[in-house]
Amino acid sequence: METMTRQQIVSRIIDMAHELVPDLENVELNEDSNINTDANVDSMSMILLVTKIESAFQINIPEEDWDKIQTVRQLADKVEEGLKNRG
Repeated sequence: METMTRQQIVSRIIDMAHELVPDLENVELNEDSNINTDANVDSMSMILLVTKIESAFQINIPEEDWDKIQTVRQLADKVEEGLKNRG
């Protein structure tokens, strides 16, 4: 996968959130959006979102970190970290 900018990563995460949670269709998300409250993502949808993101970016986000992720920014940080660790 080619090197992505921070904005491309955030944009991709937001697009995936919109795809996975139909209620978000008309909700504008940004890096500071709280996924659980602003985005109305329940725990099962969050697990699905994280696993889809792992697959899309070909990274691994440790399961013990999943419940610590609350914002789009934190999720983007994990993606950047995973891409950096991947080499």
